[in-house]
Amino acid sequence: MTCPTLQPPPESLLCLSWAAPDERRSCTNFIPPHKGRAHAGDSPEGSDMETSFAVSSVLPSLLLSLHLHCSLLAWAAMDSCIDEEGGPSRCMPKFENVAFNRTVVTSNVCGSPPEDYCMQTGSTRSCRHCDASHPDLSHGAGLLTDFHRNEEPTWWQSQSMYYGVQHPSSVNLTLHLGKAFEITYVRLKFYTSRPESFAIYKRTAEGGSWVPYQFYSASCRKTYGKDAKAYIRPGDDERTALCTDEFSDISPLTGGNVAFSTLEGRPSAYNFDQSAVLKEWVTATDLLISLDRLNTFGDEFFKDAKVLRSYFYAISDFSVGGRCKCNGHASECVASEHRGLVCSCQHHTAGDDCQRCQPFYQDRPWFRATGDSANECLKCNCSGRSDECVFDAEQYRSTGSGGRCVSCRDNTDGPHCERCRQDHYRASAEEPCLPCNCNVNGSVSLQCDGEGRCACSAGVTGEKCDACRAGFHSLGHGGCRPCECDPGGSVDDCSPLDGHCPCKPNVEGQSCDRCKPGFFNLEPVNPAGCQACFCSGHSLACSSSHRYAAASITSDFLEGIVLRSADSNEVPSCPVDVITLMELTRPHDDYFVLAEFKFLGQQVYSYGQLLSITFTSETPELLPHRVTLLLQGAGVTLSADLSPQPALGGGLTSQRSFVVSQSDLSAPPPPDTSQLAGVTLTSALVPSGAAHPPAPWVESCSCPPAFTGQFCERCAPGFTREDSARGPLSTCVPCNCHQHGTCHPETGACECSDFTAGMTCERCRAGYHGNAVTGTPGDCRPCPCPGRTSCAEIAKTGQVVCTNCPAGQTGMRCQMCEDGYYGDPLGQSGEARACARCDCSGNVDFNALGTCDRVTGECLKCLGHTEGDRCQRCQRGFYGDARSQSAGQKCKPCSCNPKGTSGRVNECHPQTGECQCLGHVTGRDCSSCDGGFFNLQPGVGCERCKCNPIGSASAACHPSTGQCVCRAGVEGVLCDSCRVGFFGFSSRGCRACNCDPMGSVSMQCHGNGTCHCRQGFVGYKCDKCEMNYFHSSATHQCEECPVCYGLVKKQVSLWLSVIAFVCFSFWTRPKHKCFPRPSPSWLSLHAVASS
Repeated sequence: MTCPTLQPPPESLLCLSWAAPDERRSCTNFIPPHKGRAHAGDSPEGSDMETSFAVSSVLPSLLLSLHLHCSLLAWAAMDSCIDEEGGPSRCMPKFENVAFNRTVVTSNVCGSPPEDYCMQTGSTRSCRHCDASHPDLSHGAGLLTDFHRNEEPTWWQSQSMYYGVQHPSSVNLTLHLGKAFEITYVRLKFYTSRPESFAIYKRTAEGGSWVPYQFYSASCRKTYGKDAKAYIRPGDDERTALCTDEFSDISPLTGGNVAFSTLEGRPSAYNFDQSAVLKEWVTATDLLISLDRLNTFGDEFFKDAKVLRSYFYAISDFSVGGRCKCNGHASECVASEHRGLVCSCQHHTAGDDCQRCQPFYQDRPWFRATGDSANECLKCNCSGRSDECVFDAEQYRSTGSGGRCVSCRDNTDGPHCERCRQDHYRASAEEPCLPCNCNVNGSVSLQCDGEGRCACSAGVTGEKCDACRAGFHSLGHGGCRPCECDPGGSVDDCSPLDGHCPCKPNVEGQSCDRCKPGFFNLEPVNPAGCQACFCSGHSLACSSSHRYAAASITSDFLEGIVLRSADSNEVPSCPVDVITLMELTRPHDDYFVLAEFKFLGQQVYSYGQLLSITFTSETPELLPHRVTLLLQGAGVTLSADLSPQPALGGGLTSQRSFVVSQSDLSAPPPPDTSQLAGVTLTSALVPSGAAHPPAPWVESCSCPPAFTGQFCERCAPGFTREDSARGPLSTCVPCNCHQHGTCHPETGACECSDFTAGMTCERCRAGYHGNAVTGTPGDCRPCPCPGRTSCAEIAKTGQVVCTNCPAGQTGMRCQMCEDGYYGDPLGQSGEARACARCDCSGNVDFNALGTCDRVTGECLKCLGHTEGDRCQRCQRGFYGDARSQSAGQKCKPCSCNPKGTSGRVNECHPQTGECQCLGHVTGRDCSSCDGGFFNLQPGVGCERCKCNPIGSASAACHPSTGQCVCRAGVEGVLCDSCRVGFFGFSSRGCRACNCDPMGSVSMQCHGNGTCHCRQGFVGYKCDKCEMNYFHSSATHQCEECPVCYGLVKKQVSLWLSVIAFVCFSFWTRPKHKCFPRPSPSWLSLHAVASS
């Protein structure tokens, strides 16, 4: 056990002076004790001279308190990262000999094979033996950094010049620190004379390039290309390695020291905090000592073996002073489970060297701590709505706060989550932001106000602007459009969804601006919108005629003829087309008034208009309460009861008018009658003079071809009434007798001639042929067929065809076989052959024409992928039995798999359908792999399965994926690894780890089956509690024993450590003794207590 070295002030320079007269004073950050502790006896000739320090005044007090306060000194080496006021301050790990007990890798060592060597002691040489296999005779690399006393030195030694160790061959010593350190000095104490030339190199990253630190040579220019007296001026690159010849003499022959200070001669050393160059210069993760040329007396020229054996490299101490690099943000470095030595970072920093800020401490850039400021990382301000932030350099420059928050919660946004995201709102800063949900089409902006209300576009309403206002429709880009409903055809505002207007019954269109088919004359006063087309019932296509103007037919009936029936209510007989008015003037008397002539006759121009009847009396009580209108004409009588409409005339006489529309004769019956004063009928006429108001109710019909007239009231020329009894209401049909007779004007019946017959003379009589509808006297002629059989004439060609041929025969003269038959019934090509049905093996469409040759019987339209004169075989690329009557055995496509076929994909055996397969491919269509093969590839075939013979249960695998059948506990496509939670890959599979779920960190064990235990658990399966822990039945965990056990254990360990160290300290000094040297058993007890 060694006590830590005294820590000097941070970044300070201490000067040491070596006792040897030939060595010069060297300034360095701190010169360490020999191999971890202060010692003397380093004189050139082994004298009792001691190394003295510029801080010698500190050493007496250190020695006096060393034994009593060794444990306190360990804490003194630590620096606090918090100042006296509790604020952050710069802190650094302890200053130490970082090479102590570290392994040095050497490129050469004596003793392999064993060899003799001789020590230079002036005029004589004493020879010894080096054997790497003998502990007392070996000089390995471990002796460079071990612990030893001055009077009993240990050293590393290379092979001698006898084995070729001399320039240009070099011997390298490499020290791996495992982490970045800030190096203050490098000290080498040589057991032999110092080398004539050697160099110190460093690197700052594992695997990086080596950078020269310092060169030592009596021949700087020759060996290293450097000037021996060079120095660094202010402004030069301070990372330049210098070369010096001050430590390259052959004397002293033993015990010579070389100490390299990393900051000596660097102009910026006294302003170290502000020098980024020097901070990088003192940083190293690895050091390399390159021993390049031995110092000799020149007698090696004679090649004497004893002389050559006296020249070799030997170093008794290799020490490096420095600190674990933590950039001023940690007071100690600790061992990491996976990354080796790392800084125990403070000030909210992170990284192996505390070289960056923690993720949520990014409010300003990372800086190295200085004496003026700890430069701690500052926490991001995210208003409590984010746990993530990043550093934004531009934001830092503009605001002084560089932490930009990301992934803000509650729909917030901004560098500090201080505002709502776009298109969100909140009532107060404490509440989460809610989406505005403004309708993208109906809103002026998607951003709402503080209460969530959106600003709406024109014609839009609603809190979210998602509905059209009354009179608007079709919410879209730009808002809602105004309704365009025609006031004459619509009954209300349009639909807010599509703008469709609600139309009156006889109106249609998006805007209700046109009449439905069969209607015309759109008028606002019409409740139905449009009136129905009349057109005598023959057409539904009509429109308003613009040739007519409004007119009225009026009469005061002063000259009217009144017929009275006093004893009965019998209606008097009236001529056709007479409008009869009945007036009741007394409760038991009926009066009938005949209309004047101008009201009679065809009144089609008044269709759909009003007939007004007005009565007068001296008092309102005498006005009639019931009037019935009778319409007579064409053998039809219609009646209508009129409803009264009170009105005032020009004088004092009371009046009551009754109005009826000729298109609606339904009205409640009035109970009384009175004196008739006047009748008015709305009509129309063709204007001839001054302007008159138009009469849009007069229709103009678009008549079908059989009709004509403004109202389709007449038959067109060439037509006749289908039902003459209905008059104009009857439909008209063509009158056509094909020029072979005349047509009756009412019935349309024809009287046929020229050997024609039929209702319209449309055919020839029996035994004649021709086209009777041609319309000439010679249309029908006698049939030319022998035997006076029936015939017919083809209208287009005029050829006569016999219509009574034998079965299987056809032709104009029955001279050839019918379709589907073959032969020569009339012997036109040789011997006569009866017609027989064609044989196409059932492979033709029997409903098709021309399936075979009518003479030879050769099949011409084979189906089902067959071919041949009789469709008796399959086409190329198909296989099967073409003559089979079963559909399943007919010709089927080869369908060879293109991946597994060696030939063409449409070639196979015509009967079996077998395709030509590649190697290890099987199946009729070459689509499958043989057993033990998979991965069918075009042009290659199948690949052999690669199942692991140990982990798989079979050599076969999945034909597509290659997945093998694994044994128990084995997984992987090739069954080559254990499943998670298993170990021991073998031919029996893998065994389950069976790690205790409560005591194991993971259910996966190590390769030997042992599990990774939680704290407090031990055992192969982590199912036991370790010492000073007990199993809790409540938590099922191993919990630490009460604190008293730990305190006792800790105190025992502490005192045993102190006692052991004090004794060890006294043992190393011959003039002092503590008490008898402890026994090995006591040392074992101390080791257990310390652990």
